[in-house]
Amino acid sequence: MNLFFKWITIISLGATTLYSQQNSGLAEEFSRLEDHIRNPKISDEQKKKNFEANMVNSVRSTLSKRFSNPKKELKDLKFQDLQTERPEGTNTFYVKYKNYYFQYQFPVDPETYVTLPSEEIVLEKPEGLDLSSGAHKEEKKN
Repeated sequence: MNLFFKWITIISLGATTLYSQQNSGLAEEFSRLEDHIRNPKISDEQKKKNFEANMVNSVRSTLSKRFSNPKKELKDLKFQDLQTERPEGTNTFYVKYKNYYFQYQFPVDPETYVTLPSEEIVLEKPEGLDLSSGAHKEEKKN
């Protein structure tokens, strides 16, 4: 009888080892896939394309809510028409198009992923307003 329990123990340990090896392989594959999805390897050229498309699509989406005929107004919108700035280490972008200024907050890096902003603010600059000289400062009263 004692030999029977030893034999069952050996078989159980072998099955447990085999099962854990199969699972560790699957767990390892899962981890690799998750890492690949979260940290895709993208060429600089693809990053540039993603960024340009995301900026144009964001401006187009935002302004299409303001215009009565957005197709006509935004027909010729190109990335070259935009000025963009990104504070270092953020997914916040400042964009200028004609007299419109935008602040976009993206949920993910728009160079890596195809995305639209999760938050947006748009301002329209009035004609003739000079923002470069600080002309809007309040006058001091004596």
